[in-house]
This record gives sequence, C-alpha cells and structure tokens, in this order.
Amino acid sequence: MAEAKEQLAEAGYPKDAVAELLAPAARLITSHDFWLERADGLALFLAPDLFQYYRVPLKLQDEVVLADHFTVKQLIPLFAEDGRFYILALSQKQIRFFEATRTSVQARSVPELLKSIDDLRQFDEAQAQLQGHTMVPTGRARRTDIMFHGQGNIADKTTYKAEVVDYINAVCKKVERYLDGQTAPLVLAAVEYEQAFYRENNSYHHLLEEGILGNPDDSDEGQIHQAAWKIVEPHFAAGRRLSLQHFADLSNTNKTSTRLADILPAACHGRVRTLFFPTQAARAWGTFDGPTGAVAIHDTPAEGDVDLIDLAAVCVLQNKGMLYALPREQMPAQSNIAALFRY
Repeated sequence: MAEAKEQLAEAGYPKDAVAELLAPAARLITSHDFWLERADGLALFLAPDLFQYYRVPLKLQDEVVLADHFTVKQLIPLFAEDGRFYILALSQKQIRFFEATRTSVQARSVPELLKSIDDLRQFDEAQAQLQGHTMVPTGRARRTDIMFHGQGNIADKTTYKAEVVDYINAVCKKVERYLDGQTAPLVLAAVEYEQAFYRENNSYHHLLEEGILGNPDDSDEGQIHQAAWKIVEPHFAAGRRLSLQHFADLSNTNKTSTRLADILPAACHGRVRTLFFPTQAARAWGTFDGPTGAVAIHDTPAEGDVDLIDLAAVCVLQNKGMLYALPREQMPAQSNIAALFRY
C-alpha cells in the first residue's frame, strides 16, 4: 500500500485522490471475512470506479505497477498451455475440486455441485414425495392414500448401479458447465468403476485419459496434487516440445519472429499462433499505435508507456493463441519474446 501511495504521489495525484482510489484495498486489510479464505497469491486491480481482486494458485512477487492499463504478466501462467490444470476428486462420500499449477493447489467451489451421493438420495426422496398421489376408493368414505414411486431397495445391484451412474452424471454436468470455454487439463481421481462411469458421460474435451485410481478420500490435497502433477507434466511437456519443434522447423521463414516490433502488431491482429517468453522476462516499456502498428520501445518507462510484452500476451489470449512461459534456457531464441505466426 505504501509503494502504491508513493508511485501515485510521484505521478502527481493529489492526496485526496490517492486515498479515494486506494480506499477499497485499504478496507480489505481490516475485513475479517477477507482473511478467512487464503490462497498462494493475491492480485488487485484498481482504477477510478473499478476494484477487483482475485485469489490465485500462484506465488506472486510483490509488485506495484502504475500504468494506463492493467498488468497481467505474473498471472499469465494461469492461462499458459503448460501452467494451469484442474483436479476432480470424486467419491460417493465427498467431492473436491481443485485448480492447480506445478507448485500450488487451491480448492474451488463449483456452483450447485452435489456434496455427496446422499444429496442425490435426499433429492430423489423429495421427488418421490411429490410423485405421491391421492386415491379415492370406490363406495367408501373419502380418505387419503399416498402412493410413492421411489427407487426401491439400495441392496439391489441394478438399482444401486443406476443410482451411482445418476450421481456421477449429475456431477459431470455441473463440472462441465463450470469449465465451459476452458482448455486446461482435468485430472480425475476416483475408483476405477466410477472413473469409467464419469468418462462415459463426459464431454469436456480436456479430460486426460489417465486418472488417479483409488478412493481419493484416503489422500489429502497435497497428495492428490502430487499424483495429478505426475499425470499432467508429461501432457504439458509433449505440447511444449511440439510447439518448440514447430518454431525450430520454421525459424528461417517469415512464420516466426523474435522482434517485439513485429510480434506485437501481429498479436493484436490475431496472427500469432504461439507466443513464448521467459518466466522472469523483463518489462519492455514503450508505446504501440494500433492503427499504424508502430512500436516504440524505451529503455526506461515514460509517461503513457505500457509493458509491450504484457500487451502482446493479452492480445494473443484475446485471439485464442497459445502462451508458453519458459525458463530462459528453454526459449527458442536468445530473446525476451518469440512468436510462431498463423500466417
């Protein structure tokens, strides 16, 4: 908070305007409810008439950026092709859903998701009550006889299987709705037959073929995360190798570039298929003129400058391109940015 006040003061903001802008963030400090829920990282975005904050499963560096647009560089691993994945730990006693990266895991709440198979049974019992009907015997005084249409004895194997399938199908549909539009891999943790039922109903295209076999109730979230990463890491590595190979194959053509001045206009026009940059990339301050495509890069930030690498990454995401945040030694070229073009 102190650094934000200092930067705003240096930029010429009056004290009253600084206090007003930072007030929503200041209120979080004394909010009891805010501190009840924890995460590995916290990202705050403030502007006049706008305040948003997000708890994220990433260990973020402390940083304050004052600019004409929000910076998202540290959050890019959440959107990168080898950054984020999901875990569904499914049993009949409980359901746990996690969002994770290689180094962190965070429980997520899926709207309207059943907590256990008992929730389904309670719902079915309520439906059975509603299906009861009143019968009036002929030639006798009017009386009420309630007839129920329930699912029968749970000991019956056929009925039990149908109940489990209904339960897993209900879970599957809620998870798919929550993940609608996502491309991050999903790892399923469940006993073998429940995994089979889930896969029969699943339509989320990024559910991995390999899952964590066994009852997940016997494992804590750290153990589940570790087991899931062993499954996800080869999947990420294969996609990363393929993209790097494509870049290498086309490195001497106009389908690739390591020049920010070429990449940024292409990214904003949807031409970048894959963008690579180092995980600890320095900021590239400068200006970009959208209509002309002119890029000016400055050694030190000047008034009106933005981080051009950050802007390129946002443009790639908006145009459904792929991002890879790589260790510098894995970059396809000795540059802070590299791109593979669609055309």
